[in-house]
Amino acid sequence: MAEHRDDPLALLLLPAPLEQFEHAEHARDLLRAPRVLALEPPRMSWRRIARLPDTLALGIGVRQARRLKLPGTVRVVVLYDALQLPLAQGLALRFGDAELWRAMTVEAAAAQAAWAFDPADPAALGDAAGVDAFDRNEPLWERLAALGVAEFEE
Repeated sequence: MAEHRDDPLALLLLPAPLEQFEHAEHARDLLRAPRVLALEPPRMSWRRIARLPDTLALGIGVRQARRLKLPGTVRVVVLYDALQLPLAQGLALRFGDAELWRAMTVEAAAAQAAWAFDPADPAALGDAAGVDAFDRNEPLWERLAALGVAEFEE
């Protein structure tokens, strides 16, 4: 697939490397779509950044969002941890119509959320045994399809 600057993208902001992430099955399921990308944590941890004053943390998030070289336009940012809020806000500023999907437990992001799922509920993340992650992520897949990030052939 040729990369175009206007291709719609979804970004998963992972709080840990995928191999160490407690909801890796959920993320891997969404990553099956070619325009869903995962961003692992930066070298300077978000925990350290969160200790900074809000305006400084937001400034770091905005700079990081600006520096990302992406093969399209971000339509969805999936936020798994409240510590990633500065980057999510930076991405929202860079891509004005991007939706912020956040875990329900990320209370600090509640006012910003356009779409939500609850990581405390294994059915929402696809971690429960015996049920396919794709089936549990069905509402997320439907929204990704509506935004043009995921395409399905009937």
